[in-house]
Amino acid sequence: MSRSRRDGAASFVVALLLLATLVQPSLALAHALTPRGAANSSIPSPVSVAPTQEWDGIDGAWNTFALRVGDPDQFVRLFVSTASQQTWVIHYLACVVNDTNPTTNATEEKVDTDCYKSRGQTFNMTASASWDQIGFYQLWTEKNMGLMGNGQYGYDTVGFGQPGEEGPTLDNTTVGALVTDNFWLGHFGLNAKPTNFTAFTDPSPSYMTYLFQQKHIPSLSFGYTAGAQYHLNSVLGSLTLGGYDASRFIPHDVSFGFAPDNERDLVVGVVGITANSATKNKYDLLARDPFTIYVDSTIAEMWLPIEVCEAFEKAFGLKYDNSTELYLVDNITHQQLLADNATITFSLGQKFADNDTIDITLPYSAFDLTAMPPYKGIQDPSPFFPIRRAEKENQFVLGRTFLQEAYLVVDWERQNFSLYQCSWILDQPKDIVPIISPSLLGDGQDGAGDASSKHLSTGAIIGIAIGGGFVFALIGFGLAWCFWRKKQKRHLAKVKEEYEARAAAAAKEPPAEKKEEPPLSPIQEVPEEVVTNVFPKAELPGESLNRPELDTDAKGSASPNSYGMPSPAMEVENTERQIFEMPGDIPTRSEADGRQLSEKESMMVRERIYNGVDPSSPTSSPVSVEPPRRLAPVSPSEVSMVNRRAPDVSPTTPRTPTDGALLESSDTFFQPLRPRDGRSLGHDDTLLSPISPLEGSTDSSRRRFSYEFP
Repeated sequence: MSRSRRDGAASFVVALLLLATLVQPSLALAHALTPRGAANSSIPSPVSVAPTQEWDGIDGAWNTFALRVGDPDQFVRLFVSTASQQTWVIHYLACVVNDTNPTTNATEEKVDTDCYKSRGQTFNMTASASWDQIGFYQLWTEKNMGLMGNGQYGYDTVGFGQPGEEGPTLDNTTVGALVTDNFWLGHFGLNAKPTNFTAFTDPSPSYMTYLFQQKHIPSLSFGYTAGAQYHLNSVLGSLTLGGYDASRFIPHDVSFGFAPDNERDLVVGVVGITANSATKNKYDLLARDPFTIYVDSTIAEMWLPIEVCEAFEKAFGLKYDNSTELYLVDNITHQQLLADNATITFSLGQKFADNDTIDITLPYSAFDLTAMPPYKGIQDPSPFFPIRRAEKENQFVLGRTFLQEAYLVVDWERQNFSLYQCSWILDQPKDIVPIISPSLLGDGQDGAGDASSKHLSTGAIIGIAIGGGFVFALIGFGLAWCFWRKKQKRHLAKVKEEYEARAAAAAKEPPAEKKEEPPLSPIQEVPEEVVTNVFPKAELPGESLNRPELDTDAKGSASPNSYGMPSPAMEVENTERQIFEMPGDIPTRSEADGRQLSEKESMMVRERIYNGVDPSSPTSSPVSVEPPRRLAPVSPSEVSMVNRRAPDVSPTTPRTPTDGALLESSDTFFQPLRPRDGRSLGHDDTLLSPISPLEGSTDSSRRRFSYEFP
């Protein structure tokens, strides 16, 4: 097999290994993210609750939903509450009146049929075989709005749907029976939080929680809009549990997180309120800084700050009725509002979260409601504008009036929600979209409400992390190896081409003639004819080295140096050819006074021997011919110790030193110095002057001396 084929096979094997390593963690991750229980059963579908054809209420006309309570079933109509977690029904005693029999004059209890129908039919717990009494408790929902009351609570069977449209039926759900007029109809609570009657350690799950735990819905979520009687000959409400109906709204990408207050979680910020009509263009109704408001379908009206309510009064000519605390509309104002047909737009965002906002636009028809007796003590049906004055921030609410034009989607598990503008396309088919619970995406035990199934196991997370890191490391190593192999191949090819080119060029050139070179010898005799040639001067080391003296005694031993110690032989550095010194290369010269050659003279001789002789140089030896002179002995009386220089001296008169040499001096140059014994020194005893020659002197051989005495 050739080299290229072997490299290709190796690269293919490496690629297969990398692919297998990459696929294995991916399969493990896909297995970990498979919905729990997918091998046994599919994820449940959302439940679409069918609304009734009725429009009930004394604070406006609202579409209701049917509920079956007790055993046997007792059908009731009620509203939807996004704030409550309980099921509220109207107690049968709320519509029972005392009637006197004219024949017997006996008082009998009789059901008021108008009340029974107006309140969505009542519930008689004494007729239910599945009723489990808990007791009487104060109503908690809407206590901030001043809507208080008591209810008789118990556990009973509850299911959705009218006859022929029955939905899921659950046992032992919390039911509260009301008598108060503050809540004219009951409601079905969509909140997922439990109810605590005696202690927080034993809460009662909500109806939504039971639906999810018993696998009737895929998550604790819902989608809801209240419906609009004024649109297209009345459009019914829509309620989807475990998902939403995408055909009922115009989509966008803005969502909101839950507020920290457990009692007011669906909170949005109102950043703008504007009105547009034939006579008004972008009329500002906010009239204050932005504020937060709670989305709650339990009540009908919109509870707004007083400043905003006053802006509405000014814009639409509304009048506040102190007795009913309502904005009642007379016939003239009502006709003007209908003719003006204004639209009111709420711009909503979330404080401190982001700058994204959504606009929900309501026509005047959404505010054109009629109050019926006995709402707020009125005696006759009266049109009213459904806004209420709120004195505190915890009373700011967007009720069912707002949800006529808005579609609300809430995911209790992920703690976020969205508001959309409703879509009013005629005969639009339903598009039910499920919201899958995070707990269904993990491995866990049977039971959708198991806490252990709400996330991936620790082992799975660690395995995925290690596998992913190993895969990325292998991929990086493989890529680096491939790049290195390509670079090596290119380099080898380039070297091969250069070698072949050089070989081809060398083959074309004729062989060069070889020149004979003289043999090298460490010692060569200097011929007569080349003695006059000057060779390059050998370099000597720059540091101070002890050099051997050239003189030898009769026995051939080296002469001692100035310190009386024999100097070892030193080899010259930085030379191409090694030079061996032979003893006796410089003959010993006998001096009359026993004087040896100085170091400078020795170097001159050595240079003449090894580097040749310059014809222009003198042929005589560089040895001085001047006979040596001995210094005259100095007597102790002529020595004087001085420690300072004499002042006021001038060099004028020459003097003869002790050894007879003529020097210039003067009596005025040195003042007479007296030794310690008081004796004066003469001219002959004066110290030498460390100065340059005198002016006019022709003696250029003088040098400057400095004598120091201890």
